[in-house]
Amino acid sequence: MRNLKLKEIIKVTKGELIIGNPENICKNFSKDTRTIQKGDTYIAIKGDKFDGNLFWKQALEHGADCVIVSDIEYEKEDLKKFQDKNILKVENTLEALYEIAKLKRSLYQIPVIAITGSVGKTSTKDMVANVVSKKYKTLKTIRKQQ
Repeated sequence: MRNLKLKEIIKVTKGELIIGNPENICKNFSKDTRTIQKGDTYIAIKGDKFDGNLFWKQALEHGADCVIVSDIEYEKEDLKKFQDKNILKVENTLEALYEIAKLKRSLYQIPVIAITGSVGKTSTKDMVANVVSKKYKTLKTIRKQQ
């Protein structure tokens, strides 16, 4: 699997690199600081009742190498503390996530099956993957354990 360079993400999201190295690699992405693994990229999603932008420091402290935020307050001490990390500011993190996913998807010429709805997605995904894997090499999404 091909990983994305931060400069590719900057380009598709039209983001501003506050600190960091555009040559750095972004491998795994997470929108939940509780599931951050060393080297991940944290995307600060802002919803009606929750603002992921408030947790950018926590994400970096938990091992993220990069955070993608839309609204950030920081002091000079923060930039000094996280000087070996990457902070990318975008206009809208949800739109940025769409653009990153679109870029990542464009790198592979493989069929995709999408399952949507409000009930039964995980069970349906697992059943479809099980059936399709009988004939084809198959990948499916997994949930990181907390």
